[in-house]
Amino acid sequence: MESSSGLPAPVAHAGPLVSLADYTHMLYAQGRYDEVLDCGEQHEWIAQTLGDRDTARVILQTRMYVLTELARYAEAETMGRELLRRAVSRTARAKASADLADVLVRMGRLEEGLHLIAWAMATLETCPRDWRYFSAMSSVAEPARWAELYELAEQASVADRRLLDTDRNRRIILDTQRAESLLEWGLRLEHVGRLEEAGVRYRDVIALTRPWEQPEDETELLDEAMVHALLACALAKTGEYTEAEEKAVAAIRLLHATGRRFEARLAHLAYGLALRSAGDFAGAARELTAAEQLCALAGAPRHQLIFQFELGLVAAEARPSVATGHLASALRAHAEQLWRLRLDRVAMLRQARRRVQLEADHASADAAAQTDPLTALANRRGFDRRMAELSTDGSPADVCLLLVDVDNFKQINDGFSHGVGDDVLREIGHLLRTECRASDLPARFGGDEFGVFLATDLATATRIAARMRTVIRDHDWHKTALGLRVTVSMGLAPLLPGMTGEDLFTTADKHLYTAKRTGRDRLAA
Repeated sequence: MESSSGLPAPVAHAGPLVSLADYTHMLYAQGRYDEVLDCGEQHEWIAQTLGDRDTARVILQTRMYVLTELARYAEAETMGRELLRRAVSRTARAKASADLADVLVRMGRLEEGLHLIAWAMATLETCPRDWRYFSAMSSVAEPARWAELYELAEQASVADRRLLDTDRNRRIILDTQRAESLLEWGLRLEHVGRLEEAGVRYRDVIALTRPWEQPEDETELLDEAMVHALLACALAKTGEYTEAEEKAVAAIRLLHATGRRFEARLAHLAYGLALRSAGDFAGAARELTAAEQLCALAGAPRHQLIFQFELGLVAAEARPSVATGHLASALRAHAEQLWRLRLDRVAMLRQARRRVQLEADHASADAAAQTDPLTALANRRGFDRRMAELSTDGSPADVCLLLVDVDNFKQINDGFSHGVGDDVLREIGHLLRTECRASDLPARFGGDEFGVFLATDLATATRIAARMRTVIRDHDWHKTALGLRVTVSMGLAPLLPGMTGEDLFTTADKHLYTAKRTGRDRLAA
């Protein structure tokens, strides 16, 4: 039962202009959505213009959260895909995937959303357990709750206490979010007759919210009204009706006074449960009706169904008869049918996880088939595939091909041994890879022949190639073999409009021949 404001998922790391991101996120936390949309785009533009991409990304993320809460899903999806495009690290990609999954699940595009959740979970299994990891897991928990995948939501909500103990505010946020999810899970379990399991969840809610009944100081980001509403619901469900009523009434007053009507639904639920226990069925119906109507403001349909179920039970208890008995039975049967649909989604997620694993295995096998075992660079197959892509891309972006030959390699093999020759090739592969950027592709496509696809213009590629040649020449080759000296000849060519991959290779090869013919240990472009 997600909170629409005040309890946002922890945001990702921002950059030097972090105050812009903090301000935008504060507006979101306070439910001031119009202000987020008004200033967020401007703040993002400022951060982007000044080169602070991390802060720009966090602001974009907050804007997407707001659009999601406002059910403006098409716009939120566009922003989610842009966030995924901008993500650099594995953890950031996992978080962006989970955030996009949340939008898709809410739109009813369940299969797409579950695939993204599965991909995010598989990616996070390989990430370090730092705050970025737990921020991403918090994002996984959101679509999991929306899809009623409570087991996954609980798994994703549990953070490392060693990290939480160093940041009380993060612990407050995560504990409150987790309590809200557990409360909904407990209610659903109770409605299908699994009372013992429901009781465990209610007691967990109490354990999570009791420590936060009152803030220690004014710096704590404690949402006291929301904590009291959650605690009151759990207390009412465990028979502590007097305390539940007291906390519920106080929470209702505060939440309505601050305009947070959607959150007030939980306080009305708690108050209604307490009144029902006292035999005040009219009062209980009034409060539960208020909770159900508040759900219509921003809640998922499942929220309304939960309150409608409780209303039906009040009606059955207020006027016990054969008819109301049939009503209660019908409500229970309906809840059980919905629970079976929920179990179907659990199975769908399991299938999505298997599909993601198969895709990963296939990608790994494909990568292995395109990798040179000696240098760990792309092999001839990988080199040819990239060449073919250049021939079919249509409009060439900035791409240059650098061909590299080891000078007098036969003499190295004959004079030092083939083992030393292999060491030379292995070290050159390492040096080329070190000087490449993430967007470049180095390959060994022949015995002592290397190629590097440089994703840049000719001027920049020339500087990179010259640096590579110098690094190889100046490397301490004496560690490989005493008296060993290694140089390379290079040919560089840009991909021009109308060129195919074969044309590019032919041009670079001509320049390589020129470098060899004019003395070796040089670059021709």
